[in-house]
Amino acid sequence: MSLEIVSDPTFETLLQAHVAALTGSLLDGAARGPDGAGFVWSRAIPDPTLNFAYGIRTPAQFSWAGAASLGRGRSPAFLAGDEAEHDRLRALFTPAATFPASWMVARPPPVPARAADPAALTLSPRVDAAFEEVFAQSFDDGAVRKHLRRTYLPALRRAKPGPGLALWHMILRDAAGPAGCATLALRDGAAGLYNVSTRIDRQNRGLGAALIHAALREARARGAAFVFLQCPAGGPVEALYARAGFRTLYRPSLLCTSLTE
Repeated sequence: MSLEIVSDPTFETLLQAHVAALTGSLLDGAARGPDGAGFVWSRAIPDPTLNFAYGIRTPAQFSWAGAASLGRGRSPAFLAGDEAEHDRLRALFTPAATFPASWMVARPPPVPARAADPAALTLSPRVDAAFEEVFAQSFDDGAVRKHLRRTYLPALRRAKPGPGLALWHMILRDAAGPAGCATLALRDGAAGLYNVSTRIDRQNRGLGAALIHAALREARARGAAFVFLQCPAGGPVEALYARAGFRTLYRPSLLCTSLTE
């Protein structure tokens, strides 16, 4: 199979790859609505980033999305793929909050880059204790750590990838032990990069960059033509990914009807 692609993936391609990557783990399902509209949801995790409608352009689609959200106990949230869609949504309602994002893509190099210590990286199809500990200790906010332990980690632990999807949970170790984690979701030549984290007490040591480069090498070795991710627009996180070779292709925004669930 050739790993070369002749053009960048479309926003719709990345959206569907993203939904496929998370369905069965963080996402519980995806519903199709009128004229290409869609809604994805998570039973366990109330965050709007995992409970949102997309492809909403008309009042009829807006009504369908609202019913789909409220019927699952969620406040409606809407993903706008570009400025035009953002403006159409704002004509339908006034958001309580808007979260701009960067959807980024990198093409893994054809020759794997040199690893500082290949033995320091391990991959597993299951979330293990080391992954859970690193992921939960990547935030200094106690409420965030509690939320991760209650919702995200149990969902990742229960993950049952859909057809054709392979999940690989990565752990990067340093001299003190497990220090960083990430998840690769591979399907049909595309790899989604998720859960990139380093422990609070090991940050600002280059481990995040090392983890990202390791993920690119692993994605290439497993046949991925490109790697995609989502992150908040602007700021140090996007800059970190840009330095690692990712390019921002799209800047969608998530428009929420409520500040909290």
